[in-house]
Amino acid sequence: MKLLTATLVAITALGLCAAPLALALDADSSAVETKIKLMEDAWAAAQMQKDHGASVVEGFLASDYHGITSKGEMRNKSEQIEKMRADTDTYTSSKNDSLKVHVYGTDVATGCGTSTEKGKDKDGKEFSRSYAWLDTWMLRDGQWQCIASVGTPLKNP
Repeated sequence: MKLLTATLVAITALGLCAAPLALALDADSSAVETKIKLMEDAWAAAQMQKDHGASVVEGFLASDYHGITSKGEMRNKSEQIEKMRADTDTYTSSKNDSLKVHVYGTDVATGCGTSTEKGKDKDGKEFSRSYAWLDTWMLRDGQWQCIASVGTPLKNP
């Protein structure tokens, strides 16, 4: 009987100790989700800048970043930034249409969503492009960095 009572007390104590930890993890998850969403939205909005967001995105991408573009091109960080700066399109709109963030533990998260960009190409022809994408983020030295991404074009309705 003493063994059963001691076991029940231990299980109850463990549950009481674990509950605040679970709540803390939920709160941390919420903060991470908010941070990643802000960064993803800033990435999309930066497309409107003169350098097409290269200066903003350069701060988000990890030095060992690798990604696959919506055109199927594999790029590292420097290649991605170079292509952004060389972009000849003029954008009138660039935004995330949907965005979900999933947090895995304390240092990995993914941002998964769809985006639409509108504008004119170098020949003045109007475009509207939609994409689905997935970015993988990792917390390194106190900063969230995008370590990998992949994009795919969506058919416009």
